Amino acid sequence: MVYAMENNWLELFRKEYKPLLKDRYDEFEYGLSCPKARHIRLSKCRNIDYMQELESISSLESVANYDNMYKVVEGAERVTESLSFQTGGAYIMNPSSLAPVKILMSYMRQNPVMLDVSSAPGGKTCALSDMSNRKGVIVANEISSSRLKSLHFNLEKYGAYNVKTVSLDGRLLPKYFENSFDGILLDAPCSNENKIFRNKTVQASWGKELVCRMAELQFQLIKSAFSCLKPGGVLVYSTCTLSLEENEMVVKKLLDEFSDAYLLPCGKEYGKGLLGIDEIDENVARIMPDKDNIDGFFAAAIAKKGDLVSYDFIHTKLSKKEDEFFKKYFPAYSHDHISIKEVDRKGYIETAPEIFKNIRFKRRGLNLYKDTGKTYEPTCQSVWELGSYVEDRLKCNISEEFSINYMKGFDISCNDNYNNELLYYNNIPVGYGKKMENTIKNKLDRYFLYGKNIEW
Repeated sequence: MVYAMENNWLELFRKEYKPLLKDRYDEFEYGLSCPKARHIRLSKCRNIDYMQELESISSLESVANYDNMYKVVEGAERVTESLSFQTGGAYIMNPSSLAPVKILMSYMRQNPVMLDVSSAPGGKTCALSDMSNRKGVIVANEISSSRLKSLHFNLEKYGAYNVKTVSLDGRLLPKYFENSFDGILLDAPCSNENKIFRNKTVQASWGKELVCRMAELQFQLIKSAFSCLKPGGVLVYSTCTLSLEENEMVVKKLLDEFSDAYLLPCGKEYGKGLLGIDEIDENVARIMPDKDNIDGFFAAAIAKKGDLVSYDFIHTKLSKKEDEFFKKYFPAYSHDHISIKEVDRKGYIETAPEIFKNIRFKRRGLNLYKDTGKTYEPTCQSVWELGSYVEDRLKCNISEEFSINYMKGFDISCNDNYNNELLYYNNIPVGYGKKMENTIKNKLDRYFLYGKNIEW
């Protein structure tokens, strides 16, 4: 195996990790350099059968210990062209990226109030929303304005209506949210060593100086996040890098500085730490490329001493017109945990607007309907999200060809027998259409025609 030696990165990398891993090093390097499998996570809370379509166009294998996670053995390109993917039923995600979400959710009660400190592009945020069954509240923070757009795109596509977003420096979060959250996910920016054998940009920038600089930023972020945690709450710190400095040592510094911080076990299905301190190594989680056929990862669960006091949620009563909207389109949906806020003639479904009411959020909830003046028209993203609650009498089954054309923004030809408004293909919700003579007018938000964020 031959590698370019620009910036001497390979020599320095081996010098760093061979003493740490000893006779495991060769397998470790091979695990980092070999091609990685492709995976998707399917939406759980929508209760829509996406597997029927996906299995007809690709070969999938379930991933042990990861619910609703599948390895794409064949047909990856067809997966991203599928209706399941285009309507937010499937998210491209490596199992190791889901690990910190699983760990955090294992410690959450019903209706948790959570913070995702560095959330774009949104894979972990959407997974938190899905695994919390859209209950409680998630505040998703992203400091970069360009990455915030990507986050908003994914939150809307994947229906994460219990998420509100802010754009703050993660080190300043206690100014707004001190002692506020039941659970916090800090997937910290890192040196990205997991990609070093497959990414020339990482190779060019990597070195001890970068690792130490990132470790200092990570410590500032984890201190900030811990200050935002309520007594009795749980913070999960994670990275997609491998160094001790950015992982176990950051956790140790936090434990040393805060007497009310202590580690919780991450689970037996993960590898142990490498610091040489049993209290830390036995509790943290390491996914290593020489042992696991997925991307490397690190996670630690840190609790704050005290008794957790849960929020009392106020359930806002819907207006008569809003209630009629649900009865018409989604009659089986139980909406006692949501509220609706109307802005610019658009209704947004959200949870717990009374929490953090003094915070100016960048986005809150999911665009549910458009107010035409005479009626409320459901958005396509609301049909994708709530489509399992639609009665058969309202469904219009269309062909695969029409479905594909609809997702490209085209109108659909129809005959005079068309009366329904909600479009389906093989029980997958495709969207909302309005009949105008012999045409179903496409109501897909143009937002979804640009920047589809497809990256394996």
